[in-house]
Amino acid sequence: MAPERVVLPTNVTPVHYNLKLVPNLETFVFTGEVAININVHDPTTEIQLNAKKLNISKVAVIVGETTHKATSIDAAENQVATFKFAHTLPKGPAVLEIEYEGEINDRMNGFYRSQYKNKEGETKYMAVTQFEACDARQAFPCWDEPSAKATFAISMVVPFELEALSNMPIKEMTAVEPDVKTVYFETTPIMSTYLVAFAVGDFEYVETTTTKLEKPVVCRVYTLPGMKEQGRFALEITPKILEYFAEIFGIAYPLPKLDHIAVPDFDAGAMENWGLITYRTVALLYDEKTSSAASKEQVASTVAHEIAHQWFGNLVTMEWWDHLWLNEGFATWVGTLAVDHLFPEWQTWSNFVVSEYQQGLSLDSLRSSHPIEVPVSDPHEIHQIFDAISYSKGASVIRMLSNWLTVDVFLAGIRRYLKKHEYKNATTDDLWDALSEESKIDVREFMNTWTRVIGIPILNVTETETHVKVEQHRFLSTNDTTEEEDQTVWWVPLGVSPKPTSILDANQTLKTRELSFEKPTSQKHGEDFYLVNKGFTGVFRTNYPSSAIKQIGQAILAGHADIGVADRAGLLADQSSLATSGHSGVDRLLDLIQYYKNEKAYVVWDLLLAKLDNITQLFSVNDRAHRAIQHFQRKLVHNMVQELGWEFPEGEDHLTSLLRGVIVQCAARSRHEETVKEAQRRFVLFMEEGSDHTKALHPTVRKTAFEVAMSHGGVKEFEQVMHYYKTTPKQDQQVMALVAIGCAVHGDALIQRVFEFALSDDVRPQDFPYLLSGLSTNIAARHAAWGWIKANWQTIVNRYTGNMGMLGYCIKIPINKMADPAVLKDLEEFFADKDTKDFERDLEQAKEGLRIRSKWVARDGAALESWLVEQGY
Repeated sequence: MAPERVVLPTNVTPVHYNLKLVPNLETFVFTGEVAININVHDPTTEIQLNAKKLNISKVAVIVGETTHKATSIDAAENQVATFKFAHTLPKGPAVLEIEYEGEINDRMNGFYRSQYKNKEGETKYMAVTQFEACDARQAFPCWDEPSAKATFAISMVVPFELEALSNMPIKEMTAVEPDVKTVYFETTPIMSTYLVAFAVGDFEYVETTTTKLEKPVVCRVYTLPGMKEQGRFALEITPKILEYFAEIFGIAYPLPKLDHIAVPDFDAGAMENWGLITYRTVALLYDEKTSSAASKEQVASTVAHEIAHQWFGNLVTMEWWDHLWLNEGFATWVGTLAVDHLFPEWQTWSNFVVSEYQQGLSLDSLRSSHPIEVPVSDPHEIHQIFDAISYSKGASVIRMLSNWLTVDVFLAGIRRYLKKHEYKNATTDDLWDALSEESKIDVREFMNTWTRVIGIPILNVTETETHVKVEQHRFLSTNDTTEEEDQTVWWVPLGVSPKPTSILDANQTLKTRELSFEKPTSQKHGEDFYLVNKGFTGVFRTNYPSSAIKQIGQAILAGHADIGVADRAGLLADQSSLATSGHSGVDRLLDLIQYYKNEKAYVVWDLLLAKLDNITQLFSVNDRAHRAIQHFQRKLVHNMVQELGWEFPEGEDHLTSLLRGVIVQCAARSRHEETVKEAQRRFVLFMEEGSDHTKALHPTVRKTAFEVAMSHGGVKEFEQVMHYYKTTPKQDQQVMALVAIGCAVHGDALIQRVFEFALSDDVRPQDFPYLLSGLSTNIAARHAAWGWIKANWQTIVNRYTGNMGMLGYCIKIPINKMADPAVLKDLEEFFADKDTKDFERDLEQAKEGLRIRSKWVARDGAALESWLVEQGY
């Protein structure tokens, strides 16, 4: 049975909020007055609503001509404020008036401040909001639940020279005193509190307007002074995405404007507030001259994801947090659809197979995973499900379903769903109903195992001379599924290619434990292979016999046209996952990689090199094997290094630029001599006073050169990279430098300096995980980094409690490349006496990951070494 939800009583509900805020960016205090039009459904002497960290001074309810002052205000318990009245409030409409004050905090949630330095080097502040999941209650007392929708009329009293922004356009401005103004915004449509937003600061903007919508929408990108030109790329794609979604959803964007704003301190990647989307700077701003090729993709996909929410989440909102995946999974899928529509040459769906799809499958191969639809009772549990299950597995099962129904039928069902529930709340079942009505198929029957059951299937494939048999079981990375855990029979779209004649169902849906079909035969040599899960639209792992792998491998080597980019990348990902779990072995994975020597696609190389890097990291305990695998990597990329070089020709296609980035990085990390020398030469040029930075080191290979210079150098190179970090004005360049510092720092004294620097004012709290992720791949520093995290745990807890999953990151990231059973024991002992409720799920996943990796290294260490010796490495 699902635990009971911690929710407010429903005897009083809000209809409209009239909210006035007076923020002070010098004292970091704000005062607020809110008048809430309410409906009293049952006569009562008390009203309960949400408030957190607010100092409430006055409360009254006005019914007709009568004012009822609250006799007691209790705002202590569990983020709920209780107001009691001497006389019973009658059934019917009333107005609840509240005066209060709060803090413009520095915790990146609620109504918070973000600091930056202006051109003169003075520290300045802006204020902005982050309310999802339950932090609107830190800015104004409210019914802070997704289904308690209301309209909002917001006004802000701010200094004349500052801009005030909110969800809606400005209605009017009035001068209060010579240097203070009140800004009144238009009233919003009916919406949930977590989507309300406002911001105050010294902003500038670039602007455009949609041209293909019946009612034009004004689109702006707001930035801090001097940065607006970096908003051009996001601005250019915004109207195109709005127009595309209006077309495929069959509903125009409902507001008159859409603003994006870059915030220097921001916890998540972005937040879809209706009409005022907030972003961490690196997810919105892009500079053609100084940003990497990957940065352009990040901006496009984040902007598309957030704009998708304007319909899916904002117009139709989940009824409660159990259905969070509806918001996030759908926005991830349809955001990818939009990016693919705008940039077909980017191979976005193949990239989806190596990114979102793999993240979802990896997390769902753990016992400590959770179903896509997960019961959430208490607000403090909510941020723990903003993870790869809600986003990535959610998007992957939607992709599978849209493929199963066809995208056209699926989108027609989406239009039906949005139309029926616009301005209201909905559940997963409401979506299934709309899709079933449209497709005339019971979608629920297909989808329930995918969203309500934990885990994913593995399809074990066996062969006889004439037939192929597939059998499904639950897949666990620990490879120890019990009978009890293996009860689910998923509906699996098999995607066998070429399609066997004995499978009559056009969708090839496996609805039983097992199925046999005839082996395909071909007259042509090398054409008798078959693929399961063609295009990797099905959400499962495939465990082929070695004979089938060999046939597919030979077809890949021969460049067979039927094996697409997603197929080649997905096969590697499956085999890597099966090697990790023990269903296969590391030697079989390396055998398969040998067939990829003629590979040219970025998406495939990106995944292949990441998997090899993972092996290099995990098996680094054996020094000889570590050196031999680096030799294997050098040989693998040598020809590509010669072919691609370091120069980025004008007008080169996007994927070639990305490919050069990953090839050069692998060559450098595996100590490819020419690459190391060239990286050092270019680093020296880059650091020279007045050098042309982009000519010396293109942004896509800059981090690699920084890593090489530091790992082969000493204090001087370390100081140069530190200086670059502290003086570059671009946040994406700061992030790049932080990761490089973490990756390459060595020597006890410098490592100690990095630790001191990590929690200093020089590193924004939101950027701390970038440094950690660098340290996690640094064999010389990662054990020390984990010891340092433990020593500073209380500081980290004080800093990040209440943030979206940040505490979980601080545990998972530092150890995610370790495979040492002693670290597992240490992890268990360290947290044994600590309060872990805010990151319990992450902690369990960290422990399970360590168990899996240490078993793999123990099991396959000898096989890896003998394979490398046999191959002459």
